[in-house]
Amino acid sequence: MNILNLLILSIVFIIISVITTSFIRDFSIKKNLLDIPNNRSSHTVPKPKGGGIAIIIPFLITILVLFFCEMIDVAITKSLITGLIFVALVGLVDDYKNLSATVRMIVYLISAWISLYFIGGLKSISINEYSYYLGNIGYYLGILFLVWLINLYNFMDGTDGFAGVQTICVSVFCFFLLYLSNNTSLSIIMLCLASSSIGFLYWNWAPAKIFMGDVGSCTIGFLFGVFSIYTENEGVISIIVWTILLAPFIGDTTLTLIKRISNNEKWYRAHNTHAYQKLHQCGVSHDELALKLFLVNILLIWPLAYFAHTYQNYSLFMLILSYILMAAIWLLIQVKHKEITQ
Repeated sequence: MNILNLLILSIVFIIISVITTSFIRDFSIKKNLLDIPNNRSSHTVPKPKGGGIAIIIPFLITILVLFFCEMIDVAITKSLITGLIFVALVGLVDDYKNLSATVRMIVYLISAWISLYFIGGLKSISINEYSYYLGNIGYYLGILFLVWLINLYNFMDGTDGFAGVQTICVSVFCFFLLYLSNNTSLSIIMLCLASSSIGFLYWNWAPAKIFMGDVGSCTIGFLFGVFSIYTENEGVISIIVWTILLAPFIGDTTLTLIKRISNNEKWYRAHNTHAYQKLHQCGVSHDELALKLFLVNILLIWPLAYFAHTYQNYSLFMLILSYILMAAIWLLIQVKHKEITQ
């Protein structure tokens, strides 16, 4: 498929997502299915939620079409479809019924296990051109990785356009890597995810007219996790490259969790102490936050990920460097927030 056809396909995905998001927004308002602000929120007025459905539906249709056209194998199809349905459904129910953390965690663990089963688990991991066989422990590491990505993507969806921008940045980068390596079917999947997110972002850009909700954020985190393990197994894109691309979200969430635990806080409870939330509390607007995240991805993360992919003997160094940079940014935000709030 040439670039022109891919461009047309991208426009189709964007239009479908824009229209679907509009329909979901009208439905949520009519049924009074709104996100009510609380003391942890970064918004002040009720907003409709569940907009992530507009990203998930085109993605689901794309997977099925590619499968029936025999462009992707049955293993990744079963893995994505099965896990996507479970994670998306529990996210959708939680958006409107507030499920307990225990129920959500059980479903995430089951979804991760089933999805990994279909693609053979995390068989090995490539570091600096060396492949390390993981054996059965790869399944457990893979499950933890998937569940962590599901939750952290949900944690980082707290300001207008933020999760959408990160999804676009990761998907677009991987689209080009896959397309240039002649993995047409996988590149189309990434194109769908990026384009559908752009369509949703039309409605989610500050001031947001609808939120992604758990149905969107949790499912996207899951999809990135499955894809990173699958492409690692297939030798297409290493999991290290994916981990670099997701460094802005993984870094903020992990460091914030460590800080909360060290302060003897109840880390499992909802809060608003992530670095990006503290930046907003310091006066940075929603659209400025999203633009800053975009620049961090383009200027820092993309070059490091490209270098790690192209020169695999430096991949571990690029990974470490990316998280050193994220930690430095995180620390600077902590200092700024402390200076302003004291």
